[in-house]
Amino acid sequence: MEPQNQHPTEDGSNKAAGSSANMLRRKSCTRWIPTTDHIRILKELFYNKGVRSPTIEQTQRICLQLKWYGKIEFKNVYFWFVNQRAREKKKKRSTSDVHVPMQRSGLVGDDNVTNWKHEDQWGTMAVMDP
Repeated sequence: MEPQNQHPTEDGSNKAAGSSANMLRRKSCTRWIPTTDHIRILKELFYNKGVRSPTIEQTQRICLQLKWYGKIEFKNVYFWFVNQRAREKKKKRSTSDVHVPMQRSGLVGDDNVTNWKHEDQWGTMAVMDP
């Protein structure tokens, strides 16, 4: 049998580390794991019903309806909509950032160009010969 570690308590006495009097109770933070029904209903509201930014009252009603399908809190519903809007915005940005071909400016890939101008570090124009 291993010896138990002794730790001083507030009153200065030593108690075993494993005793219930010395154990700090920590609130367990569990991540919300939505059920398939939760996801289905939330997506239905978001995509088909057009609910993008529900009011507090709407969020409370949605939460009450979703409680039939499993554990859920107001904050879960609220943040689901916040995150879904962010995902949609990110998706739109990524699809609109498709590679746009560079217009021919005479500087890149043009064989007829013999010299071009650029600004040097002092802001004056310099002519470069190839």
